Amino acid sequence: MPLSITHPIFIRETLTGIIFCLLIYGVVFAFPLLGVFVLLFLPLPVLFYRLKLGRNSGLLIAAVSFFILVLMTKGVAFDTLYFGLLLATGMVLGECLERHISIQKTMGLTTLMAAGVIIAALMVYTISQGRTLSVIMTDYMNQSLSIAKQLSPEIGMDPDMTQKLISSMMIVMPAMFMVSFMTTLWMNILLIRKLLTRKGIMIKSIEHLNLYKAPEMLVWAVIGCATALMIPLGPVKIVGINCLIVLMLVYFFQGIAVVSFFFQQKNTPMALKGFCYFLIAVQVYVLILVIGLGFFDNWIDFRKLSASRK
Repeated sequence: MPLSITHPIFIRETLTGIIFCLLIYGVVFAFPLLGVFVLLFLPLPVLFYRLKLGRNSGLLIAAVSFFILVLMTKGVAFDTLYFGLLLATGMVLGECLERHISIQKTMGLTTLMAAGVIIAALMVYTISQGRTLSVIMTDYMNQSLSIAKQLSPEIGMDPDMTQKLISSMMIVMPAMFMVSFMTTLWMNILLIRKLLTRKGIMIKSIEHLNLYKAPEMLVWAVIGCATALMIPLGPVKIVGINCLIVLMLVYFFQGIAVVSFFFQQKNTPMALKGFCYFLIAVQVYVLILVIGLGFFDNWIDFRKLSASRK
């Protein structure tokens, strides 16, 4: 039975969750380079206390943390909206996991929620600013590059190179956002599973993540996106390349699930697993190999093949 919001334990634990969120803010603002990685875990305090204490605790942590963020930044901007989205993500994940919704549906529903919120927020923001979205995004990316140059003065780019980089990034910006968001989702699901396992709590929908498999219909989406790249129409190509990048991430998740499955089957030492995961993270060719492994798993079914051999 959920605790009352006036219960001392509820108050103490909820305040702890808010403090964790504020610590993440502090790292992000004080150490921007490190903050890029720390920000991945912003949904975790909301998610953890949502599952531990109930919906009221999660809502309080998300709402109070966002309110403090607005006070800190003295307004609402892109970064503020994204932080708020991550806080809301913790709540949505908590709702899905409590209802034992499958991992595929959890990822899909949360991603669609995020896309809808971002589109609506951008529409409101552009109207309030009286500028087009492309102008706002270009200004934002110019500011981001300026900050990057200040943090790393050795980075030198002439104005033409900078504009080309911004133009290229504008094309794949939707896909980059979705990749970042979906990676954040996956990382928080992995972490909450670890935390719950240590407390002896098992959630069936995330108990066997190394059996994850993307919906089979996505294969046709990959084929369609690859075909769109060959059509000599700019908007069609832009949609195709953005969708293809997101789909590659989905198959990366499936590929890494296959790798994790074989590590578990072979009782691979932790040091060797860590080295292999590091290699996947830093070597592009190994990363592509894992994506291919996930894609062709739809036909070959490596995990079933291994089980049948045993």
